[in-house]
Amino acid sequence: MNPERVCFGCFQEKEPGSVCPHCGFREDEEQPYLALPLGTLLNGRYMLGKVLGVGGFGITYLGYDLTLEIRVAIKEYMPSSIATRNADRYNVTRTGRVEEDYQYGMERFLDEAKILAKLQNTPHVVSVQNYFKENNTAYFVMEYIDGMSLKAYLADQGGKIPYTQALTILQPIMEALTQVHALNLLHRDISPDNIYITSRGESRLLDFGAARFALGDGKSVSVILKHGYAPEEQYSSHGNQGPWTDVYAMGATLYRCITGQLPPDSVTRIHGDTLKAPSELGVSLPKHVEQAILKALAVKTEDRFPNMDAFLRALTGRVTVQEQVAASVSERTQAAAFGQTVYVGSDGGGEKPSPLSKLMAYCRANPVIAWASGGGLLAVIALCIILPIALSGGRESIPAGGGGGDISAGSPPAVNTPSDTADTPDTTDEPSVPPASTLEMETRDLGILNASIDIPSDYIVSADGFSFMNEDRGCAVMTSFLWNAGIPIYSLSDVETNQETVISFMMTSFDVTDFTIRSAGSDSIGGQEAYQICFTGTDTDGVTMDMVYTAVQGDSAFGCYSILGAYPVGDEAGKEEISEILRTFRTDGIPDMTYSMWYSENIGIKFIIDNSLAQGSVWETSLQLENDTAEVIAVYPTEAAVDAGLGNVDSPDAGGVEAGYVSEFGYTTPEELLDDHAASVAASGGAAGERYTAVTGGAEWLCQNYTIGSYYFSSGAAVIDGQCFYVSAMYSASNQETVVALCNQVMASIRPW
Repeated sequence: MNPERVCFGCFQEKEPGSVCPHCGFREDEEQPYLALPLGTLLNGRYMLGKVLGVGGFGITYLGYDLTLEIRVAIKEYMPSSIATRNADRYNVTRTGRVEEDYQYGMERFLDEAKILAKLQNTPHVVSVQNYFKENNTAYFVMEYIDGMSLKAYLADQGGKIPYTQALTILQPIMEALTQVHALNLLHRDISPDNIYITSRGESRLLDFGAARFALGDGKSVSVILKHGYAPEEQYSSHGNQGPWTDVYAMGATLYRCITGQLPPDSVTRIHGDTLKAPSELGVSLPKHVEQAILKALAVKTEDRFPNMDAFLRALTGRVTVQEQVAASVSERTQAAAFGQTVYVGSDGGGEKPSPLSKLMAYCRANPVIAWASGGGLLAVIALCIILPIALSGGRESIPAGGGGGDISAGSPPAVNTPSDTADTPDTTDEPSVPPASTLEMETRDLGILNASIDIPSDYIVSADGFSFMNEDRGCAVMTSFLWNAGIPIYSLSDVETNQETVISFMMTSFDVTDFTIRSAGSDSIGGQEAYQICFTGTDTDGVTMDMVYTAVQGDSAFGCYSILGAYPVGDEAGKEEISEILRTFRTDGIPDMTYSMWYSENIGIKFIIDNSLAQGSVWETSLQLENDTAEVIAVYPTEAAVDAGLGNVDSPDAGGVEAGYVSEFGYTTPEELLDDHAASVAASGGAAGERYTAVTGGAEWLCQNYTIGSYYFSSGAAVIDGQCFYVSAMYSASNQETVVALCNQVMASIRPW
C-alpha cells in the first residue's frame, strides 16, 4: 500500500493531495489534539487513519491491518488529564508526579482488551484482534464497524423510534449480554453511545472499558458513570453490582429510544421517584412491555429483573414458568442475589473455595423463588410429559362440595402422618438449646415470605434480603419456602419421611455430593411445628461443613418454610450461634405467591399449580367413554379453552391438562392406558411416538406423545403410593408453553387426597 495514494479516511486509493472521491475525507483537516499523525505505523503492522472518537482516557482511530488487508479500529490509551504527547508527536509522557496512576490506568486499559478477547466468539459484541504496548502507552485492535452509533441514529430519526424498531436493535445486544454475564463479566456502561448499527443493519456492543476508569486516585469504577443510564449502586464504590446493573442501563437505553427522554438520575429517585411511564409521555405500548421497562428501571436492585434474559423474555412475552412465578410471587422482589461478587478481572486467585463460599455463591446466584420453586417447575422432558386422554367429547362441570363447577382450592385437613415403618430419627444430641443470648441481633423482615428472623448485626445481607452470612466466622443462614424437593412437600411429614431426598435435592445445588445425617427430629419454632435435620456435608473439593436444615409448618395448605444454617465442622460456638438464629424465626401468615393446592374429595386427588397460568380455572369433569363415564380433574389455560372443551381438535382455543386415576378407564397399569390412547389416536388418523420414561415428583412415569392434525398430545401414567395415576394434556403451538408448564406441575405434585 502506497501511503501517498491512500485515503486515511477509508483506506481506498486516491490521487495524492486530493479530496477522497469515495468518502470525502480531506487530509489537510486538522487532527484532534493529541492524536497520532496520519499514516503512523504501529506494531509494524497497523497503519493509522482518521480519528473515530476521543474520550478522557483514550483515542480511537481507523486503522488498516497490512497483514490481513482489512480495516480495523485501534484504541490508544491516552488519559488527557495526566498525560500528553511528547515533542516527537508519538511517545506519551506524564504531566506531573502521576507515574503510579498512569501505569495503573494502563493496566485497566489492557483489561478491556483481555475481556474482549474472552468474548471473541460472542455474537454482536465487538471483537478484539490484538493488543500491545508501544510509544510508552498501550493499544488494542478491534474489528472496524462501518455504521453509526445508536445515539447518532436516534438523532437522525428525530430523537426517538418506535418500540418494535428499538427492540429489533437492542434484542441482539441483550442476548449477547446474557453470554457476557455467564462469564462473570459486566459491561457497566451501556448507553446509545456504545451500541452501534452496522451498514448491514446489525447491532454491536462496544466499549467494555468501564473497568479501566480507576486511576489510583481513590475513584471507583462505579463512581464514574453516565447519568440517567447508571443505577444507584454505581454511585457507590461498594455498590452491589451484578447483571441487574446492566439490566437498568439497558432499560434506560430502551426508555430513551422510545420516549426521546432520559430517565431521571437513579439517585434522585430514591427519595422521590419522578420517573414517568412511557404511556404518560404519549407512547403507546403493550402493557407487558411497559411493565417490563419500568421493572428494569426499578431503583432498588431487588425490584429489578435479576438478569438480562429475564428482562428480554418479559419484553417479548416469552416468559418462562420460573420467571412468571418470580414475577407473580412478588412484584417487589426478583433479583438474584449475587451479593458482592467480583466480575471484571476476578479469577479467584487459584484458591480452593470454602464450603461457605460455595453456599453463598449459590445463594447469590439463586433468589428465594428459584429455590422455592424447586422441582415443582421441572421441565421433565423438552416438550412433554403431558398427555391427553379424551380425544373426543366436551366437558360437563360437576359441582364439588356444593361450590359450582370449580373444585376446591385452599386449606385442606391435615395430611396423614408418616407410616409406622419410617425411620425414627435420633434426637439425643442436636439441635441443642443455646444459652442466654450474647449476640447483638436485628430483626429482619423476610418480605414475601411473610415471616421474620433475628440476625446478628455483623452479618452481611444478600441483595434479595433472604440470606445472611458472616464470612469471618464461617456461618450462613438461608431462608425460603419449599413445596417441592424432588418430591412434593405438603406438610412436615413429607420432609420427615423423605429426609435423604430433601437434603440431597438442596445439596446438589451446592456441589455437596456426600452428606451424612447426624440427627433429626420434631421441634417447635416460633409457636409452629417444625422438623430439623442436622447433617455434615462434603463438597466436590473435599471440604466439609456442618449444617442444619429446619422445615417450619406454616399456615399454607402445602409446603413449609425452609431455613438452612451452615457453620464450620465441630465449631460449637458456630453451632450455638446458628441454633439461636433459627429459633428466632416467626411466621405472619402465608407467603405471597400465586401457587395453590387444588383437591377433589370426590375424585380423591390433589396437586399444586400456578394459578396465574390456569386462567380458565380447575374443574371436576365427566368424560364420556364408550360404555361409561370417567371422573377427572381438568386444568384450563384460558376461559376460551373451557368453552372449547377437552379433546376438541376442531377448536383453535382447545387445550388443557387432565388428571385422574387409571382405574376410571377400566385399567390397572400404565401400559394398558397408553395402549388405549395409542389405539384412539390411530383411529382418529393421528400418529403415536415412541414410549419413554421420565422421573418427576419422586415417581417414574411411562409416557407417550401423539399428534392429531395441528394438535399435540401426551399421556403419562405412574404408580404412586400404590395407586395408578394418569396425567394428560392437549396443546397447540399457541398455548404449548403454558399447558406444558401446568402439566409438569401436576405431574410433579399429584398425590392421593
